[in-house]
Amino acid sequence: MDPAMELTERKFRHWCRLVESHSGIAVSDCWADFARRRMVEHQSFSRQPEDSGESLQALVDRLLIKETRFFRHPPSFNYVASVLSGGSDVPESGPQSEPPSGFSLWSVGCASGEEAYSLAMLSEQLCQAGKLSSPFRLLATDLSRSVLDIARRGEYPRSRLMHLNAMQHAWFESAGDKFLRVRATLKKHIVFARHNLLDSLPGKTFDVIFCQNLLVYVAPTRRKMLLEKLAGALKPAGRLILAPGEFFGTPPKMLLRDRFDPAVLAYRRSPNPARGH
Repeated sequence: MDPAMELTERKFRHWCRLVESHSGIAVSDCWADFARRRMVEHQSFSRQPEDSGESLQALVDRLLIKETRFFRHPPSFNYVASVLSGGSDVPESGPQSEPPSGFSLWSVGCASGEEAYSLAMLSEQLCQAGKLSSPFRLLATDLSRSVLDIARRGEYPRSRLMHLNAMQHAWFESAGDKFLRVRATLKKHIVFARHNLLDSLPGKTFDVIFCQNLLVYVAPTRRKMLLEKLAGALKPAGRLILAPGEFFGTPPKMLLRDRFDPAVLAYRRSPNPARGH
């Protein structure tokens, strides 16, 4: 029998612990069967040393479900547009007489890049409309090297872009009969980098942190800790946008819930850490 098929419950739990300590990803009961199948498919897990970073990373890549698309949750992107243009309906935040300048955004868990490029398209559109001063900078990070390679190439099947409007389509050029490629004029705003949220923060602060469908992989006991880390990477009054239903607990004290749109789960960093809920 192939040794990769000999996945006992003890060995399965052992590898789950290794994965969580390496990446923060917790294999919950609801997707244990999926994780088990992925481990069996991952032929090297039983042949590599247990502390092999390469083997663990390859397994993490298999465990992560990289489902994403351009402008995946429209209300969240509408919220970002409102924030960047200075018009979100939040206390201590109102319309501004001058377009904001020097804005910085962080796409956390950017996967194959659709989210980051969506944020860049949105920001460029605001720049062209005079609602946001250029240049802006966008950091896009993920734990998986394989999806970052796809993101940097910026080539996507035409079928994945069919729902984009004409203005958004203008940011792509042909890459053969079946693919479109993100234009260099948009790519130049984005830095793609590998980052593990268990590690130190990038060393910068951001006006907007977009982190959707990532906390679902993290054990509930770790989620608030990660939110505290992300809040620490926000500028004063910066915004953190999560996926709807991704977090139900009490947020860190420095984060204030933004009630801009019931369909959007967003927080604003308070300048006074004693406030917030």
